[in-house]
Amino acid sequence: MSIDLMTVEADPNPPMISPHPIPISSLENVTFIAMVRVVLLSSMFMLAMVPAGCDSERHRMMREQYPSYSEAVRRAIDRGSLMRNMNEDQVFLSLGTPVCKKEIEYQGRPVKVWLYPPIGRDACVTADFRVYFEEGRVTTWDHFTKPTRFTDPPGGVP
Repeated sequence: MSIDLMTVEADPNPPMISPHPIPISSLENVTFIAMVRVVLLSSMFMLAMVPAGCDSERHRMMREQYPSYSEAVRRAIDRGSLMRNMNEDQVFLSLGTPVCKKEIEYQGRPVKVWLYPPIGRDACVTADFRVYFEEGRVTTWDHFTKPTRFTDPPGGVP
């Protein structure tokens, strides 16, 4: 038995080979790809806007408040350092957003503590740098080389 290759006709409806158990039409495939693109682009946009929100707040404060500060305070902000009596906005402009903010009582007075990059496991318990505020003004700050508790008084444990 011989087959003449010239007379064999191709099947007009060949079987569809798909890795999916349910065939996906080309329209559904295009819709799925479009949805994935929208989700990815939306996610990228949201991630880009999160830091921009904090950054825009800093830019606004630099534009509106920074010029009214004394020369010494502006110099400290420019250098990323602190001065006693700085307010919370000035500390934010100088050091950025703290990883954690706590309220403690020290010698019967309420003290607000801003904690900066942690050197321990828990950002709100240990920190490398702490700024202490009383009545909204910097009273002191500490820089630690080993983890200590955030509740330690200014200057460390006596």
